Amino acid sequence: MKGLIINELGKPENAMHSTAMDDYSVRTVDQETLILHLFQHEGVNMGLDDTKIPAFEKGLAYYHDHDASVIVRNSGGRSIVSDSGVLNMSLVLKSNANMYDNYRYLDQFIRDALSPITHAIDTGEIIGAYCPGNSDMSINGRKFCGTAQRKRLDSVALVCYIGVNGNQDQRSSLVQGFYEAMDYDDVVVHKDFMGTLSSLTGLTLTVPQVAQLMIDELKRRTDSTYEITGYDTTHDAFQTSMDMTHRQNRVLTK
Repeated sequence: MKGLIINELGKPENAMHSTAMDDYSVRTVDQETLILHLFQHEGVNMGLDDTKIPAFEKGLAYYHDHDASVIVRNSGGRSIVSDSGVLNMSLVLKSNANMYDNYRYLDQFIRDALSPITHAIDTGEIIGAYCPGNSDMSINGRKFCGTAQRKRLDSVALVCYIGVNGNQDQRSSLVQGFYEAMDYDDVVVHKDFMGTLSSLTGLTLTVPQVAQLMIDELKRRTDSTYEITGYDTTHDAFQTSMDMTHRQNRVLTK
């Protein structure tokens, strides 16, 4: 098994491009490769479920009024916030496992990668955190990592965000206001149920440090690794992924 590291950290951000890269990876990954994609951007990553809320236009206007750029991602259902203190990560691989086993694989990968920092991680839904789900990762009842997956045939993209540092209360308040603007109470966000790795471990951590832990874990799980900063965007197959990403985001301009 070889590992491919797609490291966009430090590059000019392009959320649409990064989203399309994951789609392209799912379409092209082979049986002998495990892909690790690391990236960042500023703004809100919105899940498809949010776009189906009846008063969605009011919520979108709220984000725009708060100078938050928005992109619809291709996995997960609810809003999360990305900024300079958040690491976005994807693992792409061939897998015929069921959804639950795929989540367990990602969960163990993250736990193993973060073992030099903490052994106090719990997994399970954190009610009150944004984008809650059974695979939430938390410390002392505060979520710092959310995960999702997207399956295509026998390939899967396992994706997550990790709140490394920064103002998590501000991120939580932004998403809370989105649902309040739509009078939508199926999702209730409260800042007391979220944190960052830095705040929850008492360590001063940076995104590059945590990214390196993920790279180290990939190396432990593969025989060899190589790194690129991105794909050839002129390739027809990549353009297919870009076109799909643009179509998915048309809901933001209606």
